[in-house]
Amino acid sequence: MVSRIRSIIIISAVSLALVGCGSVAGVTGFGWMTGSHSAIAYNDTAWCVPRKLKKVLNRVAKRYGSVQVHSTKRWWLENWWKGGAKDSYHLNCRAVDFSVRGSPSSVVAFLKAQPEVGGYKHYSSGHYHIDTGPRRTW
Repeated sequence: MVSRIRSIIIISAVSLALVGCGSVAGVTGFGWMTGSHSAIAYNDTAWCVPRKLKKVLNRVAKRYGSVQVHSTKRWWLENWWKGGAKDSYHLNCRAVDFSVRGSPSSVVAFLKAQPEVGGYKHYSSGHYHIDTGPRRTW
């Protein structure tokens, strides 16, 4: 039983590393391959951010300054740990959580005006969420 649990933990850790989820800090991909903007710092994988959300992040960085990306791709267990929705867009590389300086009402209005953004939200913790789903907030 103990060895089976150990095996599950090892497999989970390897899976996290391979899919590049947020708990593997500093795994960012290669800027020349991902089109990352120098004003955008990825604490998570950049390779799975949809091109249209990268364009939005570049516009946000141009308007408000440096952007810190906290979460992109999530493995289902990480999503569960973070309290994410069961059908979260993070699970299939269609969402980004990030921080940026600026008035939250101004940033939200800016995000809302971006045609590429479906879901958007400002959390009390200070970060923002955008995704490619249908237009909505919660």
